[in-house]
Amino acid sequence: MGDYLLSVRKWLENTKDSGVKLGLENCEVLLERLGNPHLDFPSIHVAGTNGKGSLCVQLSAVARENNLKVGLFTSPHLITIEERIRINGIPISPQDFDIFLNKVREASLIAPVCKPTFFEVTFLLAMVVFSENKIDRAIIETGLGGRLDSTRLVDADLCVITTISKDHTEFLGETLEKIAFEKAGIHRPGVPLLLLKNENLSSSVLTVISDKVGEDLWLFEENKELSNWQNWNIMARKIAQFFKWEESEINCKWPGRSPGYGSSWFDFPLKICAAHNKEGFESELNSIKKPSVFVIGVTEKADINDTLTPFLQENLHQSIFHHLIFTEPLSGRNNSVSAEQLENIICSHRETSRDIIKNPVNAIEEASKICEIDSVELVLIGSVYLVGDILNYIISRDNLNFWEELRVHR
Repeated sequence: MGDYLLSVRKWLENTKDSGVKLGLENCEVLLERLGNPHLDFPSIHVAGTNGKGSLCVQLSAVARENNLKVGLFTSPHLITIEERIRINGIPISPQDFDIFLNKVREASLIAPVCKPTFFEVTFLLAMVVFSENKIDRAIIETGLGGRLDSTRLVDADLCVITTISKDHTEFLGETLEKIAFEKAGIHRPGVPLLLLKNENLSSSVLTVISDKVGEDLWLFEENKELSNWQNWNIMARKIAQFFKWEESEINCKWPGRSPGYGSSWFDFPLKICAAHNKEGFESELNSIKKPSVFVIGVTEKADINDTLTPFLQENLHQSIFHHLIFTEPLSGRNNSVSAEQLENIICSHRETSRDIIKNPVNAIEEASKICEIDSVELVLIGSVYLVGDILNYIISRDNLNFWEELRVHR
């Protein structure tokens, strides 16, 4: 009876105590209790290590351009949890969030009581919201892996895998082949699976996926001359053709990840790099050609030293790292890596100019002063939660419309 006395948001917060649990049992039970809302609409199901969200938001935008009512489920959120569930590009309201969240809580308390994880609750909530709003199409980003991720339960008529690299190895396995097997688990017999084929996709990983998917596998060749965002744009257009949607411009913004995002925040150039693993950091750092001030903050990883190895490239310390400021994101599922640890890993035995400023807002303000004085660019790099901290600061500083800033397309 104790759970009835909790506010619905407090109940949701308490589900974090369940940690991360892979498996479909909780959601299978709860979806049935909720009337199987996930079967009321078709879904595009997207897995992968990097680029999932960027592809998903572009798919949502192109679906909307074709006059479809579209639901978008992504994670994590930058500032507020409502961002995880969008309809036609707009996060659902806090009021609707609470109403439908209570339905999920009530379903969980039916005997025998079921205790879903935090992510499972947000997924279940999205399914109820999408069903109640009678969407035409859902775009669903996996949370972790694929085979045992709760999103595996959606009614998908197309599956996609973006990139495959090492991340969440404590859950998905230590090798790329094991990780690929988990991600390929989103495949449903007879449903096409589109896979990005790039230079990092080894033959052994491709074999694992092709053995799992068989003749349903559809390869998309990466164009190395284009940015990641541009490649996702082309992939989204290919998917639009698959569904016989009309060709249209894909106009959207993806906070912290789409090109030029945040360019109006300061009077000097800003590049935002929301990266969370080795592959992401390597790609972002290799794209930076001018001396810049870097504000760096990441959340804990099982393999943090390996994750940060791209920052150890000597050419970066000699010609790109004008000044480094190490900080600590204020929120997130995992704790922040301490600024001192970041400095020790990245700058060990080096004389690179640097500071430790633990509060990210203070860090960005100090970085701004250096950029203005020295006429250099600013790079904000690290956890999506760091990006969220700074976006929240900018919204307050410039008196922007909070919900409009979180809209990703019209």
